[in-house]
Amino acid sequence: MRFAFEAIAASGAREQGELVASDDRAALKALAARGLTVLVLTPLVDRAPAATSKRLSAADRALAVRQLSGMIDGGVPLPSALSSVAANSGVPVVAQELSAVNAALAAGEPLAAAFEKAPRLLPHVERQVVVAGAESGDLARVLSRLADYFESRDALRGKLIGALVYPAVVGVVALGVIVALLVFVMPQIVAAFAQTKQQLPWLTRTLLSLSGFLRSYGAIAGVALVAGVAALLWSLRGPLRVRALGVLQRLPLLGPLAQSADEVRVLTTLAMLVESAVPLPPAMTAAARTARFPQNAQRIDAARGLLERGSGVAASFSEAQALDGMSLELLRQGEAVGGVAAAFGKAAQLKRQSLERRLQWFATLVEPVMILVLGGVVLLLVLAVMLPIVTLNSAIR
Repeated sequence: MRFAFEAIAASGAREQGELVASDDRAALKALAARGLTVLVLTPLVDRAPAATSKRLSAADRALAVRQLSGMIDGGVPLPSALSSVAANSGVPVVAQELSAVNAALAAGEPLAAAFEKAPRLLPHVERQVVVAGAESGDLARVLSRLADYFESRDALRGKLIGALVYPAVVGVVALGVIVALLVFVMPQIVAAFAQTKQQLPWLTRTLLSLSGFLRSYGAIAGVALVAGVAALLWSLRGPLRVRALGVLQRLPLLGPLAQSADEVRVLTTLAMLVESAVPLPPAMTAAARTARFPQNAQRIDAARGLLERGSGVAASFSEAQALDGMSLELLRQGEAVGGVAAAFGKAAQLKRQSLERRLQWFATLVEPVMILVLGGVVLLLVLAVMLPIVTLNSAIR
């Protein structure tokens, strides 16, 4: 909660201002700690709309964390930095959660418990990084690295979506055009040949049957298609998520891209956590939680189990088949020279560069494939119209 206060300092001067606290008692305690005698304390209604269920984008997280890092690096104490970023944030969720963290700190809660008040801004893995950075006395640098992590995730997600949006949009538009041609145009053209009472070619009859089906049941088919797409999207988040992800992983082209993106996510998380002085076993547990595919999470957990039983780092990942050959070789070299964190970071960088090249190749490949497919469909429609004409001309001769 935010409070406006009017108080008298030890020097006798009057002070006015605002502060964030969990309740009025915490606010009075915080002001007393500053040597102020409170005259008036008024709760302020937050003008930001409640957004308890809104999810934050990686870009929103990156901006807030980057601002915190800059202020702390500039010598601003953490409570003041939290208050300033919350007051100036244009995202209600960020303002609410940072205010809650600040209130918890003012109430004397430990840093780890305080940051649990910001589950959407800092999910479990990211909270571990922040707490580790604070305990190591290097919070500004850790927050800056965390902002880089959020920005990297946002950029990769944008490239993945960008590679899929174009074919999806073209496909939807093409489907609409084809349906319109079948339902409205083709019956009128072919109807001209009905008076000849000549049997139409099989391709024309087939497309006419499809046209009749769409005119009779097109609305039902459209609703069923939309419902199917909605069910597919829901299954990726609902109870069928594991099965849906398994299907996605087996799809040609898309499956390998999704698998690579998951590996980049896991490696980047491992690098960030280990560089932030989080011990490797809990870092592996946290990284496994970020994996989208259950098989990847299981392999990371298996590698952690081997590591805890005394195996080396690279040997554990190798035996659990948790990393590809190139990443394993980097990890072996890093383990030999004491640079495991750098090895994870380099592996994530190389894997990300490979994924970006594959995405670019995918986007380049999709365009000519879509043109060929649409050209084939248009050719079928043209043949369906032209074949009756050719047949009629042959009969007249």
